[in-house]
Amino acid sequence: MKRVLWMAALLLLLTGCGRQAEAFAPRGSSVELPVIMYHSLVTDEGAAAPYVCPISRVESDLRWLTENGYRCVSLAQLIAFANGEAGLPPKPVLLTLDDGYRNNLTLLPPLLERYDACAVIAVVGEYTDIYTASGEDGSPHSCMSWQDLSRAAQTGRLELANHSYYFHRLTGRRGSAKMPGESQAHWQSAFTADTRSLQRAMEAHGLEAPVCYAYPYGQLTEGADKLLRDMGLPVSLACSEVRSTVVSGDPATLFGLGRFNRDGRLTTEAFMQKLLG
Repeated sequence: MKRVLWMAALLLLLTGCGRQAEAFAPRGSSVELPVIMYHSLVTDEGAAAPYVCPISRVESDLRWLTENGYRCVSLAQLIAFANGEAGLPPKPVLLTLDDGYRNNLTLLPPLLERYDACAVIAVVGEYTDIYTASGEDGSPHSCMSWQDLSRAAQTGRLELANHSYYFHRLTGRRGSAKMPGESQAHWQSAFTADTRSLQRAMEAHGLEAPVCYAYPYGQLTEGADKLLRDMGLPVSLACSEVRSTVVSGDPATLFGLGRFNRDGRLTTEAFMQKLLG
């Protein structure tokens, strides 16, 4: 049953998140890709903060994107396009959510279904372990357990990305960056081991190993993308607020994709001006 559900989810993601059938950019072309980076979601508009977005504003964002001709695309679609195997909508947009908050699962899927959209949740392995062991602690910003991640993957609207296992910290090592004085060889070993730990943990819990790595705090060290490619992750997400260009037939254009943080205090109109203006 689990395999059947996963195959249905993959088919949905490969066919553009849902039912829409519009003109596609041809093979051999390039597209500009705006990427939105959400974090925690809340129902209380008064709780809006730089990394906390009211779900009402997420819906407003999805409505605006739909009305202005944008279509959410999946990682599977982007990979197929960059490999020269398929086209993309002429106005694609990628939705991402960092850190794996449980509210991403409880609040977002109904909106994705309503707007025929999809999104990527970047998971921190350490956080998943903590909340699997402790259960729901009453915090509105608690993270998903391993069971929650399975539920997310089965929605057919959510893909999971690797956001490191233990590197989502600012003490000692800043994210996945090299530490001062650290040799390149030592950093490569540490980065590879941490990344593989989450890949293997996903598989051990019956999940597909992610195809995307989201750099913690956007800390992208030279050589990291090559290591990811060698480990079988063809997409990486940075935090620089730029729109990236993805080229059909050029898989390298899927590395270091820029993302715009969705400050929950901004109106949809103000944020879209920042994202697309």
